[in-house]
Amino acid sequence: MLNKLVASAMAVAVFLVSAVAQAGPLILSGDSNIVQPLTSNAGNQAFFKNILGSGTAVGVLSTTPSLCCLGTFDQDVVNFYNAQAGVSASLLAGPITAASLAGLDLFVAVAPENAFGAGEVTALSGFLSGGGTLFLLGDNDRFPSENANVNALLVALGSGMQIIGDILDPGFNTANIDAHPLTAGAAGLSYAATSRVSGGTSLLRTTSTHDTFVAVENFQAVPEPGSLALLGVGLAGLVLRRRRQ
Repeated sequence: MLNKLVASAMAVAVFLVSAVAQAGPLILSGDSNIVQPLTSNAGNQAFFKNILGSGTAVGVLSTTPSLCCLGTFDQDVVNFYNAQAGVSASLLAGPITAASLAGLDLFVAVAPENAFGAGEVTALSGFLSGGGTLFLLGDNDRFPSENANVNALLVALGSGMQIIGDILDPGFNTANIDAHPLTAGAAGLSYAATSRVSGGTSLLRTTSTHDTFVAVENFQAVPEPGSLALLGVGLAGLVLRRRRQ
């Protein structure tokens, strides 16, 4: 009987941890220029690696921002992740569907020039619910339509985050970094001419005004195996004590 109680408690522990892990993180940046230094800046590289975590498959929305200064940032993200050992990344042309997201660990959209349709919202909502990571990047107030597309998607997904159009710290600057697992090793991260971000948990702040320009929602630290074992043993002890009473 005791073995059955322990097994039941462990099953409950596994279920609880699995349930928590099902809500994937949603990351929002008010600056797309954090992509440009990926070829040389260790802080930017560390941040993007942390976002992928232990994942191995990345999809990046194929975008053509309204101003040329954002260049080929979508392809730059693909190139960066493809340069990481064991990682595969590719550009995805819209519309985004559940099928195009299948098997991905991370989906990135850099300054999307088109609004997301209802079907795309449904697909991305399902992707997040399944534990996928969604990384959305807007930019300064010279990109009002791109920011509006990101903000509309955030509302449709039920997010409390938004891009607040602004143009803070023109030229490249070094971000103020908030302590968080996603910013580990990101010292020296470079950004330029950003909008602010409201809501979520702050990750990166501007140099001049300390406004948040990158934030995250639904981030869950993955429990260590030892923590899961202790949780199971603790639940088993509670069940046994309850039966003795």
